[in-house]
Amino acid sequence: MMQRTLIALFALLSAHMLLAQDPFVEALRRYQSGELAQARALIEEAVTSPAHEEDPEAWLLRGFVYKDLYKGSAGNKEGDQAREEALASLLTCMGYAPQGTYKDNAVQAYDYLTRSCFNEAAKALNEGDEERAVRLFGKYKEAVLRTDPKADLKAREVEFTNALGTVYTKRFNQDRTQTEWFEKAVATYKEVLVMDPANYGANYNLATLYYNRGVYNIRQISAVDDIPGMQQVQAVSREFFQLALPYMLVAHDMNPSRKETLLGLEGIYYSLQDQENSDRFRQLFELLPPEQDR
Repeated sequence: MMQRTLIALFALLSAHMLLAQDPFVEALRRYQSGELAQARALIEEAVTSPAHEEDPEAWLLRGFVYKDLYKGSAGNKEGDQAREEALASLLTCMGYAPQGTYKDNAVQAYDYLTRSCFNEAAKALNEGDEERAVRLFGKYKEAVLRTDPKADLKAREVEFTNALGTVYTKRFNQDRTQTEWFEKAVATYKEVLVMDPANYGANYNLATLYYNRGVYNIRQISAVDDIPGMQQVQAVSREFFQLALPYMLVAHDMNPSRKETLLGLEGIYYSLQDQENSDRFRQLFELLPPEQDR
């Protein structure tokens, strides 16, 4: 729809411009015929000329050319660069056309490209490429705030940061000797809790992370370890269990009928040698109605 509107608008150019072989007109013709490389060269010439350097039509066309170049190479460095150029051009168009059809079309295209940054960031997380994900999420925030400096991005930030913490946790679980992933996961979930202290996922995941770290340490104790060494490991593990407890309690308080937190508290209290509380949460788990124990 945006592309058809753009073409219809540009078709209204006066005859003398067509005859003069204006680079903008030729760029439009090339764009319409799908010759994006040629259109790009011509529109670059146009927007640097006195006739079009402040022309919202020209900047709109440049934005559409680069948007289509992005779509043809999405997911790689060239696509990322094309999207950046498209966003910058569309923003420039909005500046020269504060209202009207040109701005409306620029806003629609800009919003599409902004959403693509977030969607690709989520995709990169799913693929385990957290560096690209963080970079793209930063681009997403920048793009949103350029047009709306007061935009509330909290929900998106919480969603993304939680997912990032999950990626770090998976990396740690693959090799628990690589404690840098543990530290990154902890810091990331704590970022979520700064933004949203009552976030169930961050509380539960952080509690589980601490608890599993303590269990792993204990499981590494062998018969050949000396007693002082064993006691030191047990003391450190106890610290992790104590760190896990308040976060699991918060998660439980948010939804007392969730079986995962009941089992989590049973295990934490058992590891802290608090048999009474461990048994209590086990009993609460066993009392769950069948429809809630799913």
